[in-house]
Amino acid sequence: MATLYDVCKKTGLSTATVSRVINGSGLVKEATRERVLKAMKELNYYPSHAARMLAGSKTDTIGVILPVIDNGYYVRVLRGIDVVSTRANLKLLISFYHSGSDLSDILSSLSGEGRADALILSNDTPLQPEQIRKLAGSDIPIALIGQKHEDQPAMDSVLLENFQGAGDAVKHLLEKGPKSLIVITGPEDNHDSQERLRGVRQAVADAACDVELVVLHGDFYHEGGRAVFEEYVKQSGAFPEAVFAFNDAMALGVLDVLNEASVSIPGDVQVIGFDNNEIAQYIGLTTVRVPMQKIGEEAARLVAERIKNKELPAESVLMETALVARKTTGNGASFSSPKM
Repeated sequence: MATLYDVCKKTGLSTATVSRVINGSGLVKEATRERVLKAMKELNYYPSHAARMLAGSKTDTIGVILPVIDNGYYVRVLRGIDVVSTRANLKLLISFYHSGSDLSDILSSLSGEGRADALILSNDTPLQPEQIRKLAGSDIPIALIGQKHEDQPAMDSVLLENFQGAGDAVKHLLEKGPKSLIVITGPEDNHDSQERLRGVRQAVADAACDVELVVLHGDFYHEGGRAVFEEYVKQSGAFPEAVFAFNDAMALGVLDVLNEASVSIPGDVQVIGFDNNEIAQYIGLTTVRVPMQKIGEEAARLVAERIKNKELPAESVLMETALVARKTTGNGASFSSPKM
């Protein structure tokens, strides 16, 4: 079944322009109108009556677009969005994507068909900010969480102090003078991961110590962290003295491998994560605290304000992080694997 996105792709026009044609706007040139109608006919595309009724009118709804929720990070961000949207008398329409084409269809549906007054997108999207803006159209307020937006001045953003947070984590690990440090990143094209790696390299350079830094590329998932660390140990035949995983989920994967090999933590290997989720607090994982709920609150505040006044200047909010030292780096009682 053809979608609005298919019409946009065939005509080379934005969702906003195609939507204006569908809704009979007088702001569209006749040649453009004919081009869109021809594409719709060829694709056998007929927008639903409900979508046409909604398009162009206020819905009091924020569209929240996330990857599949598989850990506490997105749950707590979403909680923050809900708190502020409820206070502002706005509803949430939550969508999940699995690929770039999924995300394109969702953007076209929520914005082009008028189902939401504003959009919030999490980091890790397979589309760049300029692609997101083109698909969503020029009129709808958008807040990006964890993505740069220098070329899109009309888009708000909520960014995390990744550089400083990662630097603090590495400085903490290096206090005990390890000879080897493994870093497990997120996806290579992820902004948060890139900034954390930049912080790691700067902290190692500033320390001017004799430590071997090895960078492994993970995916922010528990099994991904486990797999790349397990493969490293297999290939090198030895365990490092320190591991910094770029989120708690991957750090738990590292702890699985160490526990199964009966490696002393932190006696032989120190481990640090990033996020400070509930499990990290429970097992005593040293990590970098991320204000997850506050991130959601700020994203919702930005779009709620822009719904009222689209002429507001774009705002970029930087959220602070903080190191939380626990058992896996020798702070407090000795670490032992919890009985699950």
